[in-house]
Amino acid sequence: MTKSIAIISKTKQNSTSLEKYFQAEEKALHKNEYHNGKIIKMAGGTVLHDNLGARFVYILTDFVENNDLEYIINGSETKIRIEAHNKVVYPDALVICEKPNYYGNRRDTITNPLLIVEVLSDSTADFDHNLKFDYYRSLESFKEYVLVRQNQQFITVYSKQIDNTWLLRDYEGTDATAILYALHQCPVSLKRLYRNMGI
Repeated sequence: MTKSIAIISKTKQNSTSLEKYFQAEEKALHKNEYHNGKIIKMAGGTVLHDNLGARFVYILTDFVENNDLEYIINGSETKIRIEAHNKVVYPDALVICEKPNYYGNRRDTITNPLLIVEVLSDSTADFDHNLKFDYYRSLESFKEYVLVRQNQQFITVYSKQIDNTWLLRDYEGTDATAILYALHQCPVSLKRLYRNMGI
């Protein structure tokens, strides 16, 4: 019994509150995520990673504006609060339907993403495919998940179905066009996305 109490006490001492995380993040020189009391430094992104994320934001924004749709497109500076798993994470891009639901009184953290984009890297690919997707699925508003590869022209799209199952579609090669059904069937041409990327 004494040993168990000591372990619990140590765990509590090593845990960081969510408020302290937000305070530290405002002053941080690099991005950190919050995972159930632990602050995890994010790996530095490559130029290619940043370019693919920015290009995706541009394609989505272009579609929304050209079709006069009420959606908000954000890049990698917006955090997502996942209450069910006590996490705060940074996606590479996200879509919000009409109006953001902010976490608390913050204006940099939302709780209602409709669509999330992650650009895969060697160090995060397994996490993004599996655990992070599990976390995102606990968000009621979340309807579509887009995974973009850096080393080949390849996009995977997970779309939530009416029966709460998820349908996976892969799109590969210059001639392929991914369809984002949660965003009015927004087309994402892989040729356009990967243009001048050297892939």
